[in-house]
Amino acid sequence: MVGPIHETRSDDGQTVFVAGTIENVGSRPSRTIRVWVNALDASGATLARVEALPTPQDVPPGTAAHFVVGLPNDPGVRTYHVEAIGR
Repeated sequence: MVGPIHETRSDDGQTVFVAGTIENVGSRPSRTIRVWVNALDASGATLARVEALPTPQDVPPGTAAHFVVGLPNDPGVRTYHVEAIGR
């Protein structure tokens, strides 16, 4: 499950950092997790897509991994969509 995400801007305003958690709500460890963060405009079109490898990569049941990505600070971005896939 993707937990809450939050965004912060770099000091120079050029980059937006999107950070969040991926919680393993299953009964087995999750491994080889990949996260994709999509920056979306008002109509839902993807303006940017960035992949991240959260830490830790092996996530036991009931625990979480953390991720952070940097995206260009585009004024057209209205929201983010986060996907996570693991084994």
